[in-house]
Amino acid sequence: MRPASRFDLDAIEFRVVRELLVERLVTTLGRPLVDALAPFGSAEDANAALDEAAALAAAAAHGERPPVSGAVEVRSWLGGFFDGVHQPVTRDLAELKRLLRAASRCRAWLIGRSGSAVLAATGGRIPAVDDVAEELERVVDDRGEVLDSASIRLAELRREIDAADAGVRVVVARVLADERVRRCLQTPEAAWRHGRPVLQVRAELRGNVPGVLHDRSASGATVFIEPEAVIDAANRLADARADEHREIQVVVTDVCRALRRLRTEITAAVACMAALDLAMARARLIHEDGWCAVPIVTGGTLCLRRALHPILSRAATSRGRREELVPLDLTLGEAQRMLVVTGPNTGGKTVVLKSVGLLAAMALAGVPIPAAEGSGIPLYDGLFVDIGDEQAIQQSLSTFSSHVVRIARCLDAATSRSLILIDELGSGTDPDEGGALGTAVLEAIERIGATTVVTTHIGRLKGFAHAHPAAINGAMAFDGASLLPLYRLDVGIPGFSHALDVAGRVGMPAAIVTRARELLGTKDVRLEEVIERVESARREAEAGRRRVEQLEQDARAAGRAADERRAELDKRRAWLEEEADALVDSRLRAVRERLDGALKQLAGVPRPFDEVVRELRDTVNRPLEQGPLRRRRLAFLAGVKKDDVVYLPRLARRCTVRKIDRVREILSIEVGTMRLEVPFEDVSWFVPLDA
Repeated sequence: MRPASRFDLDAIEFRVVRELLVERLVTTLGRPLVDALAPFGSAEDANAALDEAAALAAAAAHGERPPVSGAVEVRSWLGGFFDGVHQPVTRDLAELKRLLRAASRCRAWLIGRSGSAVLAATGGRIPAVDDVAEELERVVDDRGEVLDSASIRLAELRREIDAADAGVRVVVARVLADERVRRCLQTPEAAWRHGRPVLQVRAELRGNVPGVLHDRSASGATVFIEPEAVIDAANRLADARADEHREIQVVVTDVCRALRRLRTEITAAVACMAALDLAMARARLIHEDGWCAVPIVTGGTLCLRRALHPILSRAATSRGRREELVPLDLTLGEAQRMLVVTGPNTGGKTVVLKSVGLLAAMALAGVPIPAAEGSGIPLYDGLFVDIGDEQAIQQSLSTFSSHVVRIARCLDAATSRSLILIDELGSGTDPDEGGALGTAVLEAIERIGATTVVTTHIGRLKGFAHAHPAAINGAMAFDGASLLPLYRLDVGIPGFSHALDVAGRVGMPAAIVTRARELLGTKDVRLEEVIERVESARREAEAGRRRVEQLEQDARAAGRAADERRAELDKRRAWLEEEADALVDSRLRAVRERLDGALKQLAGVPRPFDEVVRELRDTVNRPLEQGPLRRRRLAFLAGVKKDDVVYLPRLARRCTVRKIDRVREILSIEVGTMRLEVPFEDVSWFVPLDA
């Protein structure tokens, strides 16, 4: 039995997964792979698909995606072409060119992701088809028209066609210039019939325009005549076009011969592009939907963390009400491989059952699932399902009989590495007999050792789960105050149907509900009350836990805000210190400029006054040359490049650097429409806060 045939995918509505993936395909290439999607037979294959999807999602998070757009489906004719039963037309070659061109781009893109070994390996599997794509680029354009560059002979013939066409138009224009001919025409323009130039002549004047009759109008009032004077020129044009058609066939034949020699590479490139399209659809479930690439684990533990049913997740997300969904947390491992779920009708038991099966099948098929990190799916060799109460009419089976047939098939084919899902075990017949049969079924499954999830209303099966170490009870939570189901699975305690509570809530007369409670007795009622108290305590503990988590989140958020405020203050303080340095620097420069003006008047003074002048100049220059802002400016100017922006304090504006002379220590800067040369020391990296 093939791995895919051991999975009851229809019963768990796996078609929804295929629909989700089809919606996320970029091209039509991936559609056949989606239609054939099924669980892999090995953990390596499934994890490889999940790792590839995760790597593509990580790239998409940075705005990077493989350039698959432009690739089109060619497999409808490609196989027949390679088998010799289909001759491609030029449009086929154009489509193949587009696909191979996309394959070349994707190969280069994937191999270029040096930071991802997974994507680089994916790119390495795409054959190098650049030469084939370039050859097709030379032959056909994207519309399927054969290009002049396809052959020298074709280019020459097209020049002949252009010349012949021009000759035909000259002759036609000469004929139309004859007034005697024009009087016989319905319209004064030439037309074309069957590739020949014709005049639209009134039928009663047909004899006045000698030539070849090509066609008649539907009314018979107009005949289409090729004038005798045009025949020779039109023949030359027709011959040239016929030669062009033959040359195109030669070109296409040569191309097809070359393509057949590259059958392996081309076929592999098409398959790789289809697989990449599917991988990108998987990746979009991670990047856009927030799903998780849950690994296939080698052990036998099924672990679901905050998992959701894909159908419910999709519907709630589309309505913007995802937060209303109740996530599923479940672990079934080596010690406890069987879960018996009980609880009220419409409480979500079947949803839990289908969620487990569908999420497991998705992960085994390499598809991300709506679950949190830390989840894991074992490598199951089969998924055997009995869900629903439809009757097998063709086999003349009742509801109960159809359940029995499906369960018998599960027991016959399942192994210790299988996953079994049974809905409403023991239903459809007498409760006592149903309970006995259900117990026997659970005992048989326990001997097989398969991972199993069972839903039931039979009290005897709750006792089985309590008495057997390999099994565990699970209850669908029910709010006793509001008499409403909570759709949460609580593992470790049995649940009750709460049928009398639900009946009273939906309109059953109170007297009947009261009498039913009397008939039920007190034993089960007391047990339900105990479990309800446990449930109430559990809910209070859960609410307390959520409050603590919220307080922790608030504290962390307040801490982050304080850290950000502290960092901002540190940045502000450093900026103010630098601005203070800049202010001192600018004031010293102003003093130096005023002092220089005065000292110039003292140039050449006799000793000892010249020493006083030098000392005054050094007193002002020393802080400017040795201060912290000077050191920052020199470090900044060492890295300045053309087109960088610097600040010019004396103009109080930012300027663009156009040229740098490091020998003379001069910058050529652009100020508006002007160019200025300024020394290094007049330029600053620092921009004041109010600039």
